Amino acid sequence: MLLLLDEYDMPQTLDRLYAIDFMSLYSRSFGITDKDINGDNEYKFSEFASHRELVRAALKELVLDGMAQAVGYVNGMAYIITSDGIHDYLEEEALEDFIGQQDFSEEAFHELFNRASAKGSTDDKSMIVIKMWE
Repeated sequence: MLLLLDEYDMPQTLDRLYAIDFMSLYSRSFGITDKDINGDNEYKFSEFASHRELVRAALKELVLDGMAQAVGYVNGMAYIITSDGIHDYLEEEALEDFIGQQDFSEEAFHELFNRASAKGSTDDKSMIVIKMWE
């Protein structure tokens, strides 16, 4: 899931995430590759309905394990996945303000990273933001 999320630099919906994840598992069926990751399976399309809940559960598990932070905002829910070089040095309010932005430009990320550095962070700094509308 983290690898999939890292490929996008724009907000994603839960439905889009689970559809892309499903297509990557059964990519042969969609004409993308020569083989399906989960093998040839006559029941694969019946899995589609339950796959949405698996993606939701994966995001929930990231939050419960402390690997992601769930933040509510005006248009829905967002998840922030940061390295300790960021979340150990910035208060939750700074991350919530960042999520509230409509523009996730490279400059906005650098500004947040610089704020963490100014507070003493010398560790690596990386972040994934997932905005979801339901």
